[in-house]
Amino acid sequence: MVRYGRRKIGRSFIHMRYFVLESRLLAYYKKKPQDNQVPIKTLLIDGNCRVEDRGLKTHHGHMVYVLSVYNKKEKYHRITMAAFNIQEALIWKEKIELVIDQHQESQVSNGNKYVSFEYKSGMDNGRNGSSSDHESQFSAQEDEDDGHLNLMRRTTIGNGPPDLVHDWTRELDSDLSNQNINNQAFSRKHWRLLQCQNGLRIFEELLEVDYLPRSCSRAMKAVGVVEASCEEIFELVMSMDGTRYEWDCSFQYGSLVEEVDGHTAILYHRLQLDWFPMFVWPRDLCYVRYWRRNDDGSYVVLFRSREHENCGPQPGYVRAHVESGGFNISPLKPRNGRPRTQVQHLMQIDLKGWGVGYLSMFQQHCLFQMLNSVAGLREWFAQTDERSAHPRIPVMVNMASASVSSKKNQNLQDSLIHPSSSLDQLNAGSRHSVMMDEYSDEDEEFQLAESEQEVWFTLESSSFSIAALEEEQADQIDLSCFSGNLRHDDRDNARDCWKLSDGNNFRVRSKHFCYDKTKIPAGKHLMDLVAVDWFKDTKRMDHVARRQGCAAQVASEKGLFSLIFNLQVSLFHFRRY
Repeated sequence: MVRYGRRKIGRSFIHMRYFVLESRLLAYYKKKPQDNQVPIKTLLIDGNCRVEDRGLKTHHGHMVYVLSVYNKKEKYHRITMAAFNIQEALIWKEKIELVIDQHQESQVSNGNKYVSFEYKSGMDNGRNGSSSDHESQFSAQEDEDDGHLNLMRRTTIGNGPPDLVHDWTRELDSDLSNQNINNQAFSRKHWRLLQCQNGLRIFEELLEVDYLPRSCSRAMKAVGVVEASCEEIFELVMSMDGTRYEWDCSFQYGSLVEEVDGHTAILYHRLQLDWFPMFVWPRDLCYVRYWRRNDDGSYVVLFRSREHENCGPQPGYVRAHVESGGFNISPLKPRNGRPRTQVQHLMQIDLKGWGVGYLSMFQQHCLFQMLNSVAGLREWFAQTDERSAHPRIPVMVNMASASVSSKKNQNLQDSLIHPSSSLDQLNAGSRHSVMMDEYSDEDEEFQLAESEQEVWFTLESSSFSIAALEEEQADQIDLSCFSGNLRHDDRDNARDCWKLSDGNNFRVRSKHFCYDKTKIPAGKHLMDLVAVDWFKDTKRMDHVARRQGCAAQVASEKGLFSLIFNLQVSLFHFRRY
């Protein structure tokens, strides 16, 4: 396993750790325990324990699914663990909850009183969702009522979606619970089938509202069946990396603006609508995204537009407004041994702009293109053979600022045309640093409080089998997106250019230098020189990384680490990346 913490000086660290779940004990070690080795930390599992779902967290270019196990009698004594994919975290969650239930049942049969976690009305309409960071760590004890006797433990319930996000799946659930009807009957009552396209049923809402502008279309949804598990589809829907180009034809670019909590985030999204691009400006979105997992294994992802100070209007784009939207991913009975999932994608959007309310063809074209992503999901999984190794939750690139210059936009378009494998290299590099720090003794010292900063990356357990994450080979970074005003030329007789020297031309100290003073060839370099700028100026030039469109800014947009050498000599200004 991997342990994450933060030293008092502010620098984070990651350590490999080994978790063990026994009959009544959850513990972790620095490495696989042998003989009577003492664990670093333990937690006794009984009927008072809770498993808190903290959702998705971002750390050093990774997205992890975080769980926190604690005893409601001792709030500060908790173990926090995380996984790179949701399925692995859910296995841990189910196993720990099974142990809690077993001990609770045995104590209830002996006459002890255990109460259920009281569900707060108006959260998820009777469905138990995942908790968010807005929930207080002490809410479990406050919500317990001693008047309810002999009831089973319930998972900690988090807050529902934000107030401004409309949960359109809740209306479906209430109708089904009150009238005991199926989805088709619900569709006949509130929706009408508009057409069948690409194997999807596309519905249009029958209800009309007066408070929406004319440019805002009616709500439309696409319903289809995908032969994949809910977890696989959810991970793909949440992604904003290059994989999205393979199934979402309306996606051009996406980035993370702000991570509110483990279940809520604010995203920036550019649409690829392709409707008379010579005359119609492209559209972009800034919206809040909320997600939860229900007890029946289904996932709900909700969208709604909102303004954010770090995501203002972008030059060359019209800011559209999502009134309501999202995905409802529900499991179906498997067929021929293959998992099946029903995917509903709803969208009600105001495309803004002059005359949009009078161009019904433009609205329908854009909506159909966005709803066709369900068909893209179905075909993507149908053409993907080996999916045994679950993909890690992809990472989104943070927005650097509220406004983007035209030159920066051009660099962004180039990076979209030539996607790089920077995320894979970050993953590989991070795992390498983990292995280097596996046996470090700095496990409890120089770190913040565990309740504030502590994440565990779960890899395996001794009580049940979980496959370890395989080492992925980092691909070569595409350097074509980096450029400077001094060209690159590998010829020996070239002029006015730069060239990489062979690492064997340099000699560095060997491991035994302190004994025999020997030096060895340096070998392959650790970092690549990607661009060189040569400037002339009459005064000193500092803060070169602030120059728009420089290689350092391009690397920052891609999530890569860059190092600048600013060499200044008389009459010339020379810098390397």
